[in-house]
Amino acid sequence: MQITDIKIHIIKIPLDKVIHFAWMPGKNIKEYGFTLIEINTDEGITGYGTSNLVGDNQVATSIKALYKEFLMGKNPFFVESYLRPFSLMKPFGAPPWALSQALWDIIGKAANQPLYKLWGAERDKVLAYAAPAEPRTPEQTKEVMNRYQSDGFKAVKLRLHGMKISEDIDLVQSAKKVVENKMDILVDANQALKFPTPLPHPHWDYKRALETAQELEKLKVFYLEEPLPMYDFDNLAKLNGEIDMYIAGGECNMGLHEFKILLEKNCYDVIQPDASLSEDLFQIKNIAALTMAHGKLFMPHTWGSGLNLFSNLQVALTVPDEYSPYFEYPYDYESWKVELTQKMILNPIVPDKDGFIHAPSQPGLGFELDQKAIKKYTLENY
Repeated sequence: MQITDIKIHIIKIPLDKVIHFAWMPGKNIKEYGFTLIEINTDEGITGYGTSNLVGDNQVATSIKALYKEFLMGKNPFFVESYLRPFSLMKPFGAPPWALSQALWDIIGKAANQPLYKLWGAERDKVLAYAAPAEPRTPEQTKEVMNRYQSDGFKAVKLRLHGMKISEDIDLVQSAKKVVENKMDILVDANQALKFPTPLPHPHWDYKRALETAQELEKLKVFYLEEPLPMYDFDNLAKLNGEIDMYIAGGECNMGLHEFKILLEKNCYDVIQPDASLSEDLFQIKNIAALTMAHGKLFMPHTWGSGLNLFSNLQVALTVPDEYSPYFEYPYDYESWKVELTQKMILNPIVPDKDGFIHAPSQPGLGFELDQKAIKKYTLENY
């Protein structure tokens, strides 16, 4: 089998409702964009992958310049030998992780098996936690918790974006009053990496992170995500050493070597790589193995296109429940709906009434793409 072509689709989907992401204060999100990679072979098998970098021609140009000529005519089964040299480079514009997804998608389809089975399945379902996008008041949070509880979720993640600690604690207390001990509460401070935005971000230094974590611990919060900048290894390790509650992070880190540092320094209890942001897809599986070897939890970050959720799920299904109790499910019932995030997928993943998401049965990454939707929402092709 040989690679015959690599196509890059810049996807832009207009939104019916403006979305306000908690991690981008004051910014009005009016469209949903990502880069879709399509790799064709001489045996008629096509693989797809996606970049979490919002679709634009810089991403496409980078992929064409760095990878396309390099991969043409080669056997997709040798994916690791092609992509590993790039894993330490952090190439400008677009890392090769989307190509990795597409190549592994081809391998799974050629074997007629979903990837989690090829890699050694541990389970075929996992509990999802709902991960809404928008910031809310304590009163609005009560409604959110009631809704997610009725949907069957056993856990929900809240966005902590108050300018004061008291504002964040009030938010969590409101949620706890609704669910009592029937659901786990996870919280995300989004401090690892900050985007330039119209309104200021709350700034967490070590003192703010420690004091907030101490209060959250009293409320029996499951974990605190990204309480400090992504490379503040020493303070992350110090915080983790002083707090019994789980500290989570890693979605913004890139390369197996960075996750090795996070684990060896004991920065996090919960490691959260992302197949579109962090590493080659199979290296994400290696990160999972390294995480378990350190006695930590593996709960990948899955925000981005719905295709990315499928990619991370394939890895998570090779990890046992005790090391991966929940799987992130991006879902905001008012705005970030399944009909949007998985708009181009004919077999969307939806949690069942008990809060589980199940393994897709299709081979490769497991999704079936709507070719009409690709054509409709493609802004540019490369």
